[in-house]
Amino acid sequence: MTETAQAFGITPENYPLIDGSTSTLGIVQAIWRAMLHEGSAAYEDGFPQTASKTVPSYHLLIDGDVDMIIVPYASADVMEEAEDAGVELEFHKIAAEALIFITPAENTAEGITREQARSIYLDYGIKDWSELGGQNRELVPICRNSDSGSQSQMDNLVLENEPMHPDIQENYVELTMEGMLELVAFYHNGGLDGKPTDSYALGYTLYTYLQNMTDITGIGEHLKILSYDGVSPTMESIADGNYPLSDGYYAVVRGELPDDHSARAAISWLEGNEGQTAIEQLGLIPCAG
Repeated sequence: MTETAQAFGITPENYPLIDGSTSTLGIVQAIWRAMLHEGSAAYEDGFPQTASKTVPSYHLLIDGDVDMIIVPYASADVMEEAEDAGVELEFHKIAAEALIFITPAENTAEGITREQARSIYLDYGIKDWSELGGQNRELVPICRNSDSGSQSQMDNLVLENEPMHPDIQENYVELTMEGMLELVAFYHNGGLDGKPTDSYALGYTLYTYLQNMTDITGIGEHLKILSYDGVSPTMESIADGNYPLSDGYYAVVRGELPDDHSARAAISWLEGNEGQTAIEQLGLIPCAG
């Protein structure tokens, strides 16, 4: 174990069981790197390679199968599930994040309001981009699967846990974060076997996920991030909370977890200077202040 692990009282025997969402796997890996010597047999054998995703991670925590998860904030359904199980969830914000709305780069629309977003996804009440200042083209609203972190954020911040219109859930659901980016960017082209359509898609994702995927694949060149209620999402507007859909990533534990548990030590590391620097190096947004 590293000097950092020794300083925080983390040993091979008490290393916490940590899971999380697709977008926070890098944070789980950063904890591992900080606590174990890279190149050692233990480092290579146990290096975290996958995540259970947001809602399944919450299920594992509620059931007591993991010590800590790193995820977006819980949906109302998850909070109800925890309450029914008699489990108090304890949240520690470790990074800033935000839900953003995206559309193809060719779309001339520049923004969306809360009222418009709710009309689209709750009522399917807007079906043409001209109502949002764009071209006279069909608006195709893409959504995520219910157990994704992006959908939890959509439910919490925009829909306020009201049910999405069934036609959208049945016809326009995307199952992966990367797939959402690609589907929104290229839906109007008709896909590999289809024909171009007189439409542009609307979707949503998490800000830093899009930035990091753009660095890897360049997908952001094909997408436009829409302002929300007149505020554009930036690193600064998300960190200071000025962007209306700002939230964060949280280290979540069961409230009953002992004070001396190694998961709490890992949280202390994440909240400290070294952990916040590691979060920033991942392309994420450290907590302001």
